[in-house]
Amino acid sequence: MDVSKPKIKLLDLFAGAGGLSNGFEQTGCFEVAGAIEINKAAQKTYIRNHNNNESIIIKTQEHGESDITKIDFRKVIQERKLATQKLVVIGGPPCQGFSNANRQKNYLISGNNQLVKEFARAIDEVRPEAFLMENVKTMNSSTHKFFVTEHLDDYTYAYSSEQHLKEINDSDEPFWKTDQLILLETDRVGYNELIHRIIEIGNVNPLIISEEGLSRIRSVVRKLKKKTLYNPTSIKEKKEIFEIKQIINSLSEYEFGKLSTEECLKDIVDRAIQTFNAIAECKNTDNKNMLNNLQGLIEINQLLRFLKEIKDEKILLFGKPKVLVDKNLKVVVDVMSYNIVVYLEKFFNHLGYNITSGTVHSNHFFVPQKRQRFMILGLKSSSTDCKKIVFPKKYTEKDFTVKDAISDLENIEPIQSIDESGLLYDVKLNKTVMQNYYRSGNEENFIYNHINTASEPLSKQRFEEIKKSEGKNFHSLSQELQEVSYTDASRTQNTVYLRLDYDAPSPTVINVRKSMWQHPTKAVAISIREAARLQSFKDNYIFKGTKDKQYQQIGNAVPPLMARAMAEQILFYLGEKPNIYLKDEFL
Repeated sequence: MDVSKPKIKLLDLFAGAGGLSNGFEQTGCFEVAGAIEINKAAQKTYIRNHNNNESIIIKTQEHGESDITKIDFRKVIQERKLATQKLVVIGGPPCQGFSNANRQKNYLISGNNQLVKEFARAIDEVRPEAFLMENVKTMNSSTHKFFVTEHLDDYTYAYSSEQHLKEINDSDEPFWKTDQLILLETDRVGYNELIHRIIEIGNVNPLIISEEGLSRIRSVVRKLKKKTLYNPTSIKEKKEIFEIKQIINSLSEYEFGKLSTEECLKDIVDRAIQTFNAIAECKNTDNKNMLNNLQGLIEINQLLRFLKEIKDEKILLFGKPKVLVDKNLKVVVDVMSYNIVVYLEKFFNHLGYNITSGTVHSNHFFVPQKRQRFMILGLKSSSTDCKKIVFPKKYTEKDFTVKDAISDLENIEPIQSIDESGLLYDVKLNKTVMQNYYRSGNEENFIYNHINTASEPLSKQRFEEIKKSEGKNFHSLSQELQEVSYTDASRTQNTVYLRLDYDAPSPTVINVRKSMWQHPTKAVAISIREAARLQSFKDNYIFKGTKDKQYQQIGNAVPPLMARAMAEQILFYLGEKPNIYLKDEFL
């Protein structure tokens, strides 16, 4: 691209730490005009890597929050003086409803994946020259759906109503179908009368609604499933006791309202209070009995939460929920649903975009990691002569490895402090093509974020055993070291205590701190900087926040080199060229 030409402006939605936009910026042809990111730590990282420009984060004047649900994109275009014919929108809406990690029996309901609809709304309001949306590879699975909602003008729910679907449908056959949601399935058929009353009343608050309370209940359940008797007694468990007492208070203050005569519900609440009291007072003598006493709370609260979610998400129902009783009891409700990718393709076509969609592999574009993401690339029909849009073809047959990525850091001992103080390293000491890339643009002889966790004794013992045995992950440990803290060791994922292999690409990078990933040759957790390199961030990209938040930002990010390949493809369709092609830099 001619340096005298103005850069193409980017709007970066769900920006995270900025991996997607960083790849676009590396072409030398794009410049971020504004980013939306609600997470405060990720905002700090984004600002730090954009010349400490705080105004780069788009916020509402009323609330001062970077909340996409409250952003009017037409105002953003006017206020930032953006010309839509030289504007590209990129982003990866959070994927709770699509991820394999969401292991509910239902694909229910996950905010009806509202944030994906917010991306669609942004494209509708902005009408950029091109856009790129990325998500988890399972996004196109038949089990991940949108649900038809009521129609509300000038609101996100307008993008999932039957009225809207009819407007964008290019076929005689509707692409939305009748469906059924399972709200509860239990062997406790004695709930029958209570559930009928709940459905009859139609507006019953959940017993526990706060995220903190729900998270603590899940934690208690996990610990009660272990062989070791669960009584929180250590200093470290003070927070657990405090949050359990908060749950007790919430249950004690619960307003039964029209259900005040329902003895079944009162018994469920009383049993739960007694159980949590026993745990808080360290009087638990039987984990199995405690679990049994909490089952009613967990199941009825799930039903009430799902009913509230259906109401809050304006999901269109066909009749009231039905209670089916045989050997078990099941609560179901009839709705209409549709495949999310089918919807997005039809919607973007309706707006006048030529699009392509599918799974993209990061290691095809020099990323030293095997990561797959689902992407939708769209070009305004009037902006390109190409009638058919395709993804870039695989750039390389040779995979870069973990050794290519991090071996030059092996003898630089990570620190444990998150202070922004760098460790000395020779920026000119280049060992591999990959390491040339990481060090480029770093004008100092320092490396930042080379930080890891001071591991607990048990973690250190596990690291040492895996290294000594040349094991691969948690399942390489002795039975004793497996069962000391895991209820069912056989169900533990292969990515837990994963020891990286120098001679292969990394598996998909997640929050490697939580999963306890281990260095290939040392009995230590990999550092934040090493995780960032596996994601293809350069060394001059600085992360902010607590250790866990930095690891999480990296795990959530799109690898910049993967994004750079997509950016080059957009430039091709717009008749432009990058300052330097990715292939020329690496081959």
